[in-house]
Amino acid sequence: MPTRRSFLHLTAGAAAAVGLTACSGGAAGTAGQGTREGGTLTFATDVEPDVFDPHVSPADIVGVLMRNVFDSLVAQREDGGFEPWLAKKWEVSKDGRAYTFTLREDVRFSDGTPFDAHAVRANFDHIVAPATKSQYAATLIGPYDRTEVKGPHTAVVHLKRPYAPFLHAVSTTYLGFHSPRALREHADELAAGGAASVGTGPFTFTSRVKGQQLTFTRNKAYAWPPASAENKGPAHVERLVVSFLPENATRVGAATSGQADIADALPANRIASLKSQPGLAVLSHDSPGIVYSYFLNTTRAPFDRREARLAVRHAVDTEAITRAVFSGQYRRAWGPLSPSTPGYSKGVENGWGYDPAKANALLDGLGWRTRDGDGYRTKDGKRFSLTLLYVPAFTKAERKTYDTAVQDALKKVGIELVLKPLDAGSYTPVRNRGEYDIIAFAWGGSDPDLLRTVFHSDSQLADGGANGSRLHDPRIDGWLDAATGELDRKQRELLYAKVQERIVAEGYALPAFVGTRQLGVRARAHGVTFDASAWPLFHGAWVDGAR
Repeated sequence: MPTRRSFLHLTAGAAAAVGLTACSGGAAGTAGQGTREGGTLTFATDVEPDVFDPHVSPADIVGVLMRNVFDSLVAQREDGGFEPWLAKKWEVSKDGRAYTFTLREDVRFSDGTPFDAHAVRANFDHIVAPATKSQYAATLIGPYDRTEVKGPHTAVVHLKRPYAPFLHAVSTTYLGFHSPRALREHADELAAGGAASVGTGPFTFTSRVKGQQLTFTRNKAYAWPPASAENKGPAHVERLVVSFLPENATRVGAATSGQADIADALPANRIASLKSQPGLAVLSHDSPGIVYSYFLNTTRAPFDRREARLAVRHAVDTEAITRAVFSGQYRRAWGPLSPSTPGYSKGVENGWGYDPAKANALLDGLGWRTRDGDGYRTKDGKRFSLTLLYVPAFTKAERKTYDTAVQDALKKVGIELVLKPLDAGSYTPVRNRGEYDIIAFAWGGSDPDLLRTVFHSDSQLADGGANGSRLHDPRIDGWLDAATGELDRKQRELLYAKVQERIVAEGYALPAFVGTRQLGVRARAHGVTFDASAWPLFHGAWVDGAR
């Protein structure tokens, strides 16, 4: 099933400082000999974007790759707080509806255009313009009204109502900044990437060979990273080359052979052996956001009944499946948010689990007492059958294995789960019409307001949201609405805790596992870190020698 990348595509310092772990048979990540400057760093990943404009695309991989080109007003820290980046400071009005950003005065786009308050206005207006057809940034920017230019380096962003997640939104790649010249002269080329993608970031987007690789070249003028960045100047490496290797074996082989310096999305069943590989480190970081979950369509039978939702949950041993599928590298999930997400509630833990006897009792109570010749439950001559939609092109092998394990678990209590493959073009309209029982996806991000995107009744799939459960719960809506307007962080987290706990209590989704970003890093590569969303950063990376 999809991550946020494929789900919405179908709508269309030191390591310790960022909470990562490194295990290695070599010395990857430690200081090399000689200069840090120059050379080429090669990054192998599994998914190639189809749209490179972060104002349009919702894809995680676009956020990762285009972070090298586009900077943000602020940067989010690992603890959920924020620090200066392109904005030196900011103030929030007492009513929470105006954010005044004082901008750095020394920032220029790579085409020479100054970064100023006019650029902020041009970009935010571009995001919300209907012609942009934004699939995520327009939602992320919330109740945006307008940007007032108070001076060359003072931008006041006015909101239609208080919106506490706004600082998180402006910390993301998706609300990063194109050169105003590029917006004016090359608007129809932004999706294709390449030279039309002009930002203020540490790299420029030099070239693309579709289906094979991207090349980014160091922006030698770069001198405005986030406040806490160890590297205060240009990127160390001269070039960053991104290779697209969708097959796990090929990507792992590139890292072990030295063809790639860094391999992304390592398969869990290879982690143990890779950790003992000489000259290779494995860097890990739990992915914040919505965990991989099975979203149960609450607008039609059988999941319009709480008992049916809970029966399915009790029938699936997520702990055993997670351990088996991911070779002990991942953890089972307890609630909708990953534990590394700010605002995660521990109140969801240990309150439910595998209990086939309870599942059977609930199903009996719903009247599904008889079985057909294949062992599936029936009522009034109809089989208890569920359909899970997925797109094979966007479903990784491990996730398909997980889905199959869930299918097997449900069969044991008499429920048929049909795994229904659809091509990308067919999936979206079927899903948007709600013609499914279950869909599954994960959604990366470092703000608990993701709960609004995935569970608020105003975030329906057909309207550009991600409410996979097609949920309409007034209590959850009320808490989420209150949280978006609550500027006190502790009070916000209390509201989000109520949301998480009700989602679990009502069984609106089946949380499966907590994803972990695993990078294989060769010993010649150093300084790779993760941001608050567990996305790799390359501004501070360097390699031993030239390539």
